[in-house]
Amino acid sequence: MKKALCLMVMLAILLAAIPAGADEVNVTGLSDTQLQQLIDRIEERILELQQLAEAAKTEQAKRKGETPAESGGVQHTPVTIKSSPNKYTWYIQDYVGRNAASIGYTSLGGDRLERYGAGVLKFIFVTEDGTYLDYENENMLKQYVVAEQSLKPNTEMKLTFQKDSKGKEYDNLVDYQNIETIDLLVRRLDGKTSGEKVKAEIVAIKVSPDKYTWYMRNYVGRNVAAIGYTSLGGKRMDAYGEGYIRLNLIADDGAYIDPSNFEQLKQYVVTRQDVAPNTAIRLTFMKDSKGKEYSNLVQSQSCESITLYVHKLKSL
Repeated sequence: MKKALCLMVMLAILLAAIPAGADEVNVTGLSDTQLQQLIDRIEERILELQQLAEAAKTEQAKRKGETPAESGGVQHTPVTIKSSPNKYTWYIQDYVGRNAASIGYTSLGGDRLERYGAGVLKFIFVTEDGTYLDYENENMLKQYVVAEQSLKPNTEMKLTFQKDSKGKEYDNLVDYQNIETIDLLVRRLDGKTSGEKVKAEIVAIKVSPDKYTWYMRNYVGRNVAAIGYTSLGGKRMDAYGEGYIRLNLIADDGAYIDPSNFEQLKQYVVTRQDVAPNTAIRLTFMKDSKGKEYSNLVQSQSCESITLYVHKLKSL
């Protein structure tokens, strides 16, 4: 209750700070620093308002004597999310019970993302029957609700920022963030599936402690088109901080999987991987002539590839 009151006070302050006709406010007179500060404050308030909306919905349901929302077989009581204390620290939201279409936005590159301050979190939607969810198809997304997430709500996301030649920190250029992706298990609202038997379990992956250490993700149960990306060289890759893992795809029907054929990738689901989830991936970085470490040039990494065994979905 105290949390909700605090958020209401913040909302009142925010609304009071916006003059009538705010759509005509002239920001051309602001400096670059002032503009960035304004953007940062607005993004922080957006998260706070989302939390306020969830708290209000929960309170409304309680007053009506309703039980926690149930849809697609999902029962869940929303978790109150901590407020960000600064631009370096954010907390993973509670996505369970939310409609897939209401989460994040689709980038120009076709990924489903959500901003956490200056950082960006990538969503991997995992269906129970291996179906690929088209992130650009809002009507398709509206048919699904989140049943489980790989990171607990309020898991701490840490950001560090790049610096200029004088050592001054940029406000919006992230150098490192300890969490890059989150898996969301989703179910159809009507409970229907294609009938495919897919092992779609959610595995909690360890959070990166620094830019030198990452942990192998769980790919089992994921539609192949939903993981990684195809490089200019025609390889299927996945990013781990500044490092990259090559995804070797082996089909159980002997078919050749063309990484550049997105329609073909959508027909397959991962059934097994040869490197276990949470296996540590160690990175070392190149140094300049003065021995200073580059922030984005990887010299070596302890794991460079993973073999994914895939199965063709019969429904396609």
